[in-house]
Amino acid sequence: DDHATPLHISLFSPKKPRPNRPAGLADLRFCKECESPRAEGSHIDALNSYQGPQSFDLVSELIYAVPNDGSRPPMNPAQLSGSVALFDRGAVSLVEKVIHAQNCGAVAVVLIDDGTCTDDGYSHCGAAGRLADGGFAKRDRYDMWSKVEIPAVFITEGEGQRILNNMHLEEVSIPGLGEQWVSV
Repeated sequence: DDHATPLHISLFSPKKPRPNRPAGLADLRFCKECESPRAEGSHIDALNSYQGPQSFDLVSELIYAVPNDGSRPPMNPAQLSGSVALFDRGAVSLVEKVIHAQNCGAVAVVLIDDGTCTDDGYSHCGAAGRLADGGFAKRDRYDMWSKVEIPAVFITEGEGQRILNNMHLEEVSIPGLGEQWVSV
């Protein structure tokens, strides 16, 4: 049954960057019907946050936060607890989304770009920053990021669509928020 098959995600960022790999990139792998996303999953180079945890290694289920843009605290905290939270870019700062997820017990956050990144190499992503900065959110206020204890990664709109295409989602109309994708 497709409804019972969650999308699993692996996030990995070593303490020291691997040779020939720029600092600021994290390894994201995902799969729908496999035991180990790290061994069997599809790969995405994700931009790590400049602030917040730099080294991590985790595997969990991926859950779309509602509202999808993180404009207010999630309405699905029970689903997010112990999972990786997924948010769209926009509406509020990236760090606010991460703090919302952390407050719900999420173990990490994946942020999907809205098309602002000009390429898959993260050379220019608007206010979010770029790979040359060593990760996203370098220019954000430290006092906000100092509260963050969970990893956060940023992916391009195209890579986000690859992930969304593999998630079991249902579109729901929520008063005051409009159409939202909900993990089922």
